[in-house]
Amino acid sequence: MKQVEQYGIFELIIKGREPEGSHVEVDLQAVFVNGDRKMTIKGFYNGNGEYRIRFMPQHVGVWTYEVRSTCVDHDAGQFECVPASGMNHGPVITEGMGFRYADGSRYYPFGTTCYAWTHQPRELVEQTKRTLAASPFNKIRMCVFPKSMVYNHNDPEHYPFARKSDGTWDVHQPDFAFWEYFEAQIGALMEMGIEADLILFHPYDRWGFSSMSREDDLVYLDYCVRRLSVYRNVWWSLANEFDLMADKDDDDWEAFGSFIHQEDPYHHLTSVHNCLPLYDFKKPWVTHCSIQSSFMHMIRNWRDMYQKPVIIDECGYEGTIEESWGNLSAFEMVHRFWESVANGVYCTHGETYYREDEILWWAKGGELYGESVERIRFLKEVVYDIQEDLQPYGKRTMSDPNNPQIQTAMANNPFIKGMMEMPANDRELLMFRLSPSTVQHEEKCYLYYLGRSCPHECTLELPDTATFEIDVIDIWEMTRETVIHQASGKTKVPLPAKEGMAIIATKKG
Repeated sequence: MKQVEQYGIFELIIKGREPEGSHVEVDLQAVFVNGDRKMTIKGFYNGNGEYRIRFMPQHVGVWTYEVRSTCVDHDAGQFECVPASGMNHGPVITEGMGFRYADGSRYYPFGTTCYAWTHQPRELVEQTKRTLAASPFNKIRMCVFPKSMVYNHNDPEHYPFARKSDGTWDVHQPDFAFWEYFEAQIGALMEMGIEADLILFHPYDRWGFSSMSREDDLVYLDYCVRRLSVYRNVWWSLANEFDLMADKDDDDWEAFGSFIHQEDPYHHLTSVHNCLPLYDFKKPWVTHCSIQSSFMHMIRNWRDMYQKPVIIDECGYEGTIEESWGNLSAFEMVHRFWESVANGVYCTHGETYYREDEILWWAKGGELYGESVERIRFLKEVVYDIQEDLQPYGKRTMSDPNNPQIQTAMANNPFIKGMMEMPANDRELLMFRLSPSTVQHEEKCYLYYLGRSCPHECTLELPDTATFEIDVIDIWEMTRETVIHQASGKTKVPLPAKEGMAIIATKKG
């Protein structure tokens, strides 16, 4: 009996007659059964009379299947799903305000951005994969459609669809060479343990993909789901900068999100990325918040507001290009990662160092040249070494003018009264700078990040019922030194009076 790993790919390849109409909306499905479990999976046409049905079994044991179709002869059979092994932990899912793999293992996103890497010459694509394999990144934001903007002027070898005689795209006629190559790159990422955050639409377009009709958009999404949802590392990002897509409106995004939620049998993570206004992340099909912003003082606010995991998927780019969004220092990129972690959210890297050949990592991939990458790796090691999810420490009660304690304080303290009369965003920024960003795991571990402040010491208020070991971390030099072996209650921690310092207090015993 054929064996397939749990969360792996079982594939049926069936010969049949060529579809008479749409090559996307084909009548092909299989019913998979394991005990009381039953899943109906749609197949897709792959050209040359070949149909495929792909299934990701999520439970160990014998599965039976039956093919139902008007395109191919009916078929039936069985296979055995065996336990996952190696780096196969299953799809990433949300858990509370964080993420984990389907098998229960921790997953902490440390992502990067490489929008159009699969649309580049093949030797460059291979170089990008080698770079990713050696990097700390476990998620990548990438587009299905090619990208056209500054530093992005080349045309891809293949496009997702064939053209009609009038030059417009025929979404009912996929270019199978495109999809075979694209999915091969998703599969390569999967083998490296990297999540593929697939951007389904974006505004940087000179080919007409961003202005297709809703009807055509839904046909395209149908093919994406039928063909790609079987990969355990797929995430759906409905758009990069949804608010800049002039030909789409709120009803379109709702239609797209609802369609994927209904049609994706595995319910992969789904979100929508912004340029300026945030998307409405409270919608039930949105699994997490994908945000573009450099307003690091707002990140905990968004976490509290939406009660879903928050990823700052675009905090800016480390690099040297003239465009204002692409010239952060390496230190600033690392700083924004630490601020994210220390406020209970996640961050995504990007790099835009100027090159005459216009091969910039953020769009085309290739090599990484910046100094932030190894320091992000160091942070990843620190986070995973803690072995538990970190939650924000305490609440910023001063952000709520209706809090009775604040109202009392306002009557007696001119400073607090003045703060509460400030615009909400200004007040949030001031409060953000008044004290270190802090996260904790229960009363066992505390992480404090002092950001760009340069104090010579920091006073911690630790539980006085336990003993803690205090480590001081230099985020740039990537050093970690134990400075106090036994501490409890109010503790003064000596510091070197420089930017980019963090403190970890770990309960002993």
